[in-house]
Amino acid sequence: MSVRRLPESRLEEAVELSDMIFRSKGGSMRKDFPLLFSKSNLQNILYIEKDGKIVSMLGLLFRKIQFFSARVQAVLVGSVCTHPSYRGRGYSTELIKEAEKISLERKAPLMMISGDNSIYRKFGAVDAGIYFTHKVESNFFSKVKYVKYKKVSSTADRDFIILLHSRENVRFVRKPEDFQKMIELSRAVDRPARIFVSEAAYAVMVRDEHGINNCVESAGNPIAIADLVRSIANEDGMVLMHTTLANCALNSLLSNENTKRRRFMGTVKVLNKKMLIEQLTPYLEESLTDSGTERLNNFMNMDLSDFTRSIFGSKESDENLSNISAFPIPLPDYGMDYV
Repeated sequence: MSVRRLPESRLEEAVELSDMIFRSKGGSMRKDFPLLFSKSNLQNILYIEKDGKIVSMLGLLFRKIQFFSARVQAVLVGSVCTHPSYRGRGYSTELIKEAEKISLERKAPLMMISGDNSIYRKFGAVDAGIYFTHKVESNFFSKVKYVKYKKVSSTADRDFIILLHSRENVRFVRKPEDFQKMIELSRAVDRPARIFVSEAAYAVMVRDEHGINNCVESAGNPIAIADLVRSIANEDGMVLMHTTLANCALNSLLSNENTKRRRFMGTVKVLNKKMLIEQLTPYLEESLTDSGTERLNNFMNMDLSDFTRSIFGSKESDENLSNISAFPIPLPDYGMDYV
């Protein structure tokens, strides 16, 4: 079998397969993930053909991640699917192998996959990253005013949200034009989203299967974020606030007896240890103490799966949660970058 890159002439066919698997009850993967299925990204959509038709596919979206003073090239993997009549033939495995090859050619040593199954685990992807969920109850003391962000809002409002995001220490790097598409689409972690903004913060809300508000992305002044989320809870009921290890101040403001540590909503793999460390050098030069250097040297002797868990932390690892001497390094959450 041969893995091919998608030509524009077969884009609709690939979307139809993706819709059949992921949108069987209606909807459009192309509409929901315009960056992944854009014409400029076609060469990053891989497929396998059998009997004259596309029977298996995998989408790659290359994104940079800001880790404090360092910037790492990463690749997001999504829309991995095989036609039911052609499963069990190893097609997804071949696609993932080719995805790794292409990623390393593009100098992307970090892969984040929107899924967790035996295929990804066999490939070496693991649970990685340290995340928290804080329960923010209604009837809290905060009465901060907020407004719902709408498509018809001003350019100044959109620019403000883009600016707040750009000042976060750990984040997916977004081009303004891509961010604007995300705002217009108003979708996060594969669910319809509402975007709220106050004078110094914004918050992206989705409802889970129980109808509960989940804040899956936020940026701005930590106190302003906390007040905004509390205000939304007052107006619209309890909010589950999702944060990362990088949100130190926000975690301190919102932590309570109901705060829980949670895992990433997919799996992660470091594809090349040396390449990742080289790209992380600006951060490591500032944060590594002698003990941290010793830990890093120990990490370099691990296999890629254990290395991934140790560098970024994991619920599957007993690695110390304290962010002392560089490790674990906070991973961003998907938010509106989900593919």
